[in-house]
Amino acid sequence: MTDYDKTVEYTDSAKVDRVVKALIDNRYTDVIDSLRPNSTISINPSQEGFIDIYLQYPNDFIEVLRNAIFRVKAQKDGDFELIKSSFTDIKINLLGELLMNMHDINTKHENTTVTFECQVLATDSPKSYIKEAKFDCVLCGNEDESKCNIDRVIVPPICSNPACKKAKMMIRTSEMITDDIQTILMQEPMDKSKKSSPVIFTGKLVGKLVRTSYVGQNKLITGLFRTAVDFKKNEHEVFIDVMSVQDMDENKPTLPEETEIKQLTVDSKQDGFIDKIINSFAPAIFGYNDIKLSILLQLAGGVKTQKRGDINLFLIGDPSMAKSELLKFASKLVTKSIYTSGRGSSAAGLTIGIVKMGDGRSIAQAGVLPMCDGGLACIDEFDKMGEQDRSAMHEAMEQQTVSIAKAGIAMTLPSRTSVLAAANPKWGMYDSDNSLRDNINVPAPLLSRFDLIWLIQDKVNMTSDRLKANHILESFEMSMGDRCYLKEDDLSKYINYARTFKPKLNDDAKKTLLDIYEKMRNVSSKSDIPIGTRQLEAIVRLSMAYAKLHFKEEVDKNDINIIRILLEKQYESFGSSISQGGVQTQIFVDGKSVKEHDVLTVWNSCKNIEGNVRLREFEKALIDSGMTKEKAEATISKWENNNAIKLNGDGTYTRI
Repeated sequence: MTDYDKTVEYTDSAKVDRVVKALIDNRYTDVIDSLRPNSTISINPSQEGFIDIYLQYPNDFIEVLRNAIFRVKAQKDGDFELIKSSFTDIKINLLGELLMNMHDINTKHENTTVTFECQVLATDSPKSYIKEAKFDCVLCGNEDESKCNIDRVIVPPICSNPACKKAKMMIRTSEMITDDIQTILMQEPMDKSKKSSPVIFTGKLVGKLVRTSYVGQNKLITGLFRTAVDFKKNEHEVFIDVMSVQDMDENKPTLPEETEIKQLTVDSKQDGFIDKIINSFAPAIFGYNDIKLSILLQLAGGVKTQKRGDINLFLIGDPSMAKSELLKFASKLVTKSIYTSGRGSSAAGLTIGIVKMGDGRSIAQAGVLPMCDGGLACIDEFDKMGEQDRSAMHEAMEQQTVSIAKAGIAMTLPSRTSVLAAANPKWGMYDSDNSLRDNINVPAPLLSRFDLIWLIQDKVNMTSDRLKANHILESFEMSMGDRCYLKEDDLSKYINYARTFKPKLNDDAKKTLLDIYEKMRNVSSKSDIPIGTRQLEAIVRLSMAYAKLHFKEEVDKNDINIIRILLEKQYESFGSSISQGGVQTQIFVDGKSVKEHDVLTVWNSCKNIEGNVRLREFEKALIDSGMTKEKAEATISKWENNNAIKLNGDGTYTRI
């Protein structure tokens, strides 16, 4: 940083002269000569001649710089006033010499310019601060003037007149010069902080920069790394005195090269292409092809219309079935993604929380779902979340917004986020004799918001067990990624490219969808299981995602049939099928499996006039219905252990 004399007072004209010299000395003349109206120029404020003016006059710097640019351009192109009127819309970007990572910024950068990428974590309401103020002595009437910094409160100075004996000064409120100021919290981008805890800085926005940053947005920030001393605690509170805010192009993910796109397009028309893509996803994990395809469909996403396009996926299964590894691998493929655990997540952490700033003010802080807007939220141990925390996700998963009204703050943030969740059964292993609702601690309304739900069970099968063991042993000897069609980085580029497509349903696809929906509705009517439009919408989203994976502009009949087969396999994982009435809603909306539904029918047939049942009669009725004696005893014992039935004083039982 350049040293400068803090005692020097520059006039408005001298400020411009100083910056004009800096523009010439730092060789900006050619760039300025080529400027056109509405164009953009980038300036490094750390260079000599810029930084000292900014440090003394931060509030005036941009305007001084703008006038200096006009002066330099006028030296070649003519009248200053004409240029000023013609180039009023030019945009000035302040960029440091190097683009830094937030975790590399520390106290050695104090009073130097830093440029970094960040994600806005929280903002407070704009306030007003005093830029300049005049004071009058209460005794002699002596006038004094004070200029303020954004990091400190003005204290009325002591009268400078020696004859006054240092009398106090009163601020002249009618002549105060004020400006807007806003505080934001900036977090290191998720893709740059996955190996460590994300760094968070406080930023001060003043003047025209106020209301340019909103929660969840990605920004390129240039500013001075400043400190404010808290003498009571002997601590330096660091903050960024923001000089420039630029939007990051969130819609420009890393795509394959042109030659790679051509090759992928050719390959996508070949048989077995999607199998190659599936094998490239989490290659260290054996099998699970249907589940891997489902996650790939989720990453590709549907097409957002009036309905949501994001796909939600739920994995339920026994321990040690690689559910967490699938979630972690998926999170690596998407830039805006967060992997978290339901056990350590609260409603505020998932949606919007209220945090206290150092000065006692309350500000809204975005949680996981709004921070992943446009990306993927991976939530492990989904069943370990509290009831209140789970209910906070209802709005986010269907309406794709999160709202809060607390501590005088009312706001709504977008959360266009796909949710990939995983959970273990209540009792360690999944019990096929009970319904999904009885196996996990997740309410039916929340389960119904998932487009696909997969059950993964640890079943003994000598053939598959041997293949899995061989696969694990091979992973110790060689890199599994080297054997894949696409490596991890290339797979991420492939998904980004697939997401750029927006396929539409053709006529054959619409007819096929109607046929499938009618079949599901017929099954629903016969089994008293409600099937609604939510299931139809899920099929549409999944079919569009499958078309995206093949770089298609239309969803055809074949895409729909592939998804139909995938849904049937999903039902089969729960021991059900569409032909049996085992549609998705049956699995979790009413909370009863087919087997349990039959058992309840037997229970109801045994009720006396008070609605109670004697267990001996119930057991006999179960055996008469075709159940073995051992199975009947196990069912009754399980109901007792789960407190599903209650003993009455007369020896009968009531179903809870």
